[in-house]
Amino acid sequence: MNEFEEVEGGAVGVELPDVDVEGGEGLSPESSGGKGGGGSMVFIVAVVLILAFQAVSSHFIVKQMFFSKPPQSKKVEKTEDAKEMGMIFRLSGLIINPSESRGSKHLLLEIGLETQEANVISELEKIDPMLRDNLNTFFSAQRLAVLQDISYREKLRKRVQEIVNYHLTEGTVDEVFFIQYVLQ
Repeated sequence: MNEFEEVEGGAVGVELPDVDVEGGEGLSPESSGGKGGGGSMVFIVAVVLILAFQAVSSHFIVKQMFFSKPPQSKKVEKTEDAKEMGMIFRLSGLIINPSESRGSKHLLLEIGLETQEANVISELEKIDPMLRDNLNTFFSAQRLAVLQDISYREKLRKRVQEIVNYHLTEGTVDEVFFIQYVLQ
């Protein structure tokens, strides 16, 4: 026996595993990452299933968003508790320089004061200059951050209502509206 026959037959006393060349177990090119392995088939099926799911779900989403009828709005019926708008007195043209702005920012305000009583409107007309002065002082004392933050608007409305009602003797202002509120 020569050297070639020893290598071909294997080393003496060493058993070599049986290799199934047809694609079974062992060290075939297919199972070691070559063409047509079982892992790649699972991957392809998974990708196809994911794409099919995305196509079906996007179809229903698009159909729901673009091709369905808009929801019918319910008519709001007026209840006995609903209050009708009263008379509005307007304070317009208020220009305020907020605190800490050093004249670089200003607030342009138009305020609507609602009341149910006609005599309050005539009293508001009489005290208009005093109200403008008090409101100018109040808003000028506010920091710029407070005037910019929308979460403070309700507190500002309530404070304006308190200032106005303090000066009224004939009745009260029920609501305060910021008809124009421009901060530049």
